[in-house]
Amino acid sequence: MIEWAAEPAAVGWPLAASFACLAAAARIESGRRRRRLNAAMHELRRPLQALALTGGGEPEGQLDRAIDALADLDREINGGRPPARRPVETRVLAEQAVARWRGPAQRRGRSLSLAWQAGRCVVECDPAAISRALDNLIANALEHGGGPVRVEGFRRPGRVRLHVVDDGGRDDGPRRARDSRRGHGLRVVAEVVAAHGGRFAACRHERGANAVIELPVPG
Repeated sequence: MIEWAAEPAAVGWPLAASFACLAAAARIESGRRRRRLNAAMHELRRPLQALALTGGGEPEGQLDRAIDALADLDREINGGRPPARRPVETRVLAEQAVARWRGPAQRRGRSLSLAWQAGRCVVECDPAAISRALDNLIANALEHGGGPVRVEGFRRPGRVRLHVVDDGGRDDGPRRARDSRRGHGLRVVAEVVAAHGGRFAACRHERGANAVIELPVPG
């Protein structure tokens, strides 16, 4: 009788531990799902905010960015294949990003310019994803930085580097409680760049900030 009484307890503990692990895994996956959905909403919110700043007019390409972000949100919710990659002239992506954000920058009393030193440089990419990464860095510099904002392009052996630079931070006042719906911009950039086999780094210091996207150049 003692052996029969002890057996359910011996079996029960591993089962309870297994259920606890499954519940913890479900919570973790739920948290990841929420972060992915919040990031997708962040990417949709960004171009819509830029559209709102125009008072009804469309800055170049912002409506297209909003449609692309909505397609990403649809894929996150319902599944589907990611967009196909194709060869794209990197300078064109940088020029388009500067054109999209020059108006919002001027309305903030800021300048936005492009300094390209990489020559002709073609990368294999999802152009909408790289454009969103640049949008996030420019918007971040306008929101949290100071002075003029510059997008710069440099060529390295087998690589192209895109820099988004501003000339000084500003005081945003007291820190507010963390909102899970915000703060996804740099994470989105890092994920996009990593998915393209590149590297991303960002730093802020007394003289300003510098965010760098580095992408491989085929051949």
